[in-house]
Amino acid sequence: MVVNREITTIKYMLESESLHMAEGDCLKLDVNGIPPLKDVRCIINDASRLFPLTKYMADETEFTKIYGRILHLLKVPVLPLAIKALIHFWDLDYRCFVFGNFDMVPTIKEYSVLTEFLKDTHKVYFCHKGENVIEELTKLLGIHQMNLYREKNNSGGLRWKQLEELLIAKKSNPSAKLEGYRILALGIFWLILCLSTAGIISLEAANLFVEYEKTKINPSAVILAETFLSLNHCKKTGKGSMRCCVPLLFIWLVSHMESKTPLFKNFWWFNQKPLELFVSSEWENFSEDDWRVKLQELPQSNFIWRAPWMKNVACLMGYGKKPWVPLMGVTGYVSYAPTLVARQLGGIQSIPRTVGIAQFTGIYKGVTSEMLEDIKQDWKSLVLVKKETGLRSPTVSERYPEWCNGGVTCADPISKPVGTRRKKVDCEEELRE
Repeated sequence: MVVNREITTIKYMLESESLHMAEGDCLKLDVNGIPPLKDVRCIINDASRLFPLTKYMADETEFTKIYGRILHLLKVPVLPLAIKALIHFWDLDYRCFVFGNFDMVPTIKEYSVLTEFLKDTHKVYFCHKGENVIEELTKLLGIHQMNLYREKNNSGGLRWKQLEELLIAKKSNPSAKLEGYRILALGIFWLILCLSTAGIISLEAANLFVEYEKTKINPSAVILAETFLSLNHCKKTGKGSMRCCVPLLFIWLVSHMESKTPLFKNFWWFNQKPLELFVSSEWENFSEDDWRVKLQELPQSNFIWRAPWMKNVACLMGYGKKPWVPLMGVTGYVSYAPTLVARQLGGIQSIPRTVGIAQFTGIYKGVTSEMLEDIKQDWKSLVLVKKETGLRSPTVSERYPEWCNGGVTCADPISKPVGTRRKKVDCEEELRE
């Protein structure tokens, strides 16, 4: 990791707003071609099939030291209707949720803190060829006849049923303790972090697991990328499935919302029972429309900008030549703009630079090696913004509200037809249907 620049929030704010005036805003999608959300499913895999396997762990504390808190994600009581309602507020252009007059989005840092993966979040992930993944898994899991675990004539993913049997068999072998941990972790990567076909661990999910074992790359950015890609697909097509780590997205949502119970001040809630009681007591009877109304009318005073479990840290704002961050998932790539939510991370919210953000998304099929190499180079040059001591949080620049209301114009001519009006997501028409 190379930190190319580390500047204060005030200096970054002035620089960002000045450059925005020269560059203009991002090109936007034609909203007339986007259908309303009608048939969206929130995929939540049945984690109960993994619960019995946890008894084969020699030491849960030891497992957590290696794989963070992914075991606890099996116990998160997700409300699918809340996630379905949340999709309505996704902004396809800016890659964030828009509630009234403010933007929010899950961040790499938040996901990293929630999962407690190893600390370095600033390594880029790249998907490798399937056969290389199988070869690495053979070594990691201690499998000698890999063809017994493959589907579709040795050409597809891995059958989980056979891996379950292997995990149970390794219980009686003390020397295979680490291999048992790896099989269970692979199951969680498949079932929770990177959703695959029922019963089959995709090569993409297996590849992320292999990369974690080999390089200890923090998967938080990858999980976030898949979340954005799912949101983009559902919002753009009006249908589809949220195939991403839904438990993390749900925790992020409710931990930023004001509640009757001060549940998120400590990490004890992640051990399941308190969170389950919290959800049951306040929101379990909410319909999808109830959630949409709640989010549509959410006043700023009833929103927690910085999650209670987040500390003041230096925030990642950009990579390389881009004023935003290129995220690499297991199935594709997508842009991510933490500059849109600086106050969510404890900094000053200013007018962000957004040129090019709406156009940066796609799947790996057909992508050029030159483009992937450019992304790799971008990830070698970081821009981190640190909060000044004593800075009031949250706060905004003087010009930010003007930009939100569409009043900011560019000082210099722009060669391309770039808009300067901040488009807001509005669900009122859908709510009246």
